[in-house]
Amino acid sequence: MNLAYTFAYYPGCYLHASAGEYDMSTMAVCELLGIQLIELDDWNCCGALEASNPLTLSLSARNLALAEKEGLDILAPCSICFNNLSRANNAVRGGGRTKTIINKATGENYQGEVEVRHLLDVIVNDIGLDNISNAVKVPLEGLRSVPYYGCLTIRPSDVSKFEDPEIPRSLDDIIEALGADCLQFKHKKDCCGGNLLLSSEDFSLQITKEILSEAKELGADCVTVACPLCHAMLDYQQSKIESKYDIVIDLPILYFTQLMGLALGLREKELGLNKNFVSTVKLRRR
Repeated sequence: MNLAYTFAYYPGCYLHASAGEYDMSTMAVCELLGIQLIELDDWNCCGALEASNPLTLSLSARNLALAEKEGLDILAPCSICFNNLSRANNAVRGGGRTKTIINKATGENYQGEVEVRHLLDVIVNDIGLDNISNAVKVPLEGLRSVPYYGCLTIRPSDVSKFEDPEIPRSLDDIIEALGADCLQFKHKKDCCGGNLLLSSEDFSLQITKEILSEAKELGADCVTVACPLCHAMLDYQQSKIESKYDIVIDLPILYFTQLMGLALGLREKELGLNKNFVSTVKLRRR
């Protein structure tokens, strides 16, 4: 496809560190689908899970100001970054004292002209499911996946405006467009427990175990996600859960861009499939 969409790319800390496979697969899939990503120069952390007051929102607002100077909307694959950038945008657009505090803290004069887009939103609503289906070179027929949205991709509704927070469909639709079977999954929009891992590890792992157990019981070949924190809980913590509860899960956790890349005929190394903690070898062989 010709490059038809251009965005200021905000990878955030996760994608340049522990979620390198998400960054790799994002870049590879976007190039194939005609999405040009221009990484923001001198971007900073979005504030992680702490962006709740004017000073911490300023961390995200500075990135928005950088994108505004470039005349580009900002694209964030990470759901935490997307959520925080959107909150900061809403705060600036609300005007008043909060906007003044944010602009004073950033040293910028951001006016709220930038749109914050999640990668999932752009691929489903700009590229479109028909174009995705037409681009498939290796239909994933027979592969069974459950879609897992978690919290921050779809909530709250005034931040994640592209998706229905109660009946999300974007991941479901992508899985089906690739030719795979999308299984009905009651835990699809439940919290993964990631924000509780340091303060209450046992409770956090119990929450993740319930998500993985349902996916396993359904006979899923993989779980498809769009958030690095959810991926970390389901993938990286999976071996700890198996040990703690004396169970075997052995369920690959794929970013939706990795799953797309397989169907679009991209090479495994381009998608970082060798970087997942739970082996994807059996899945790739299928």
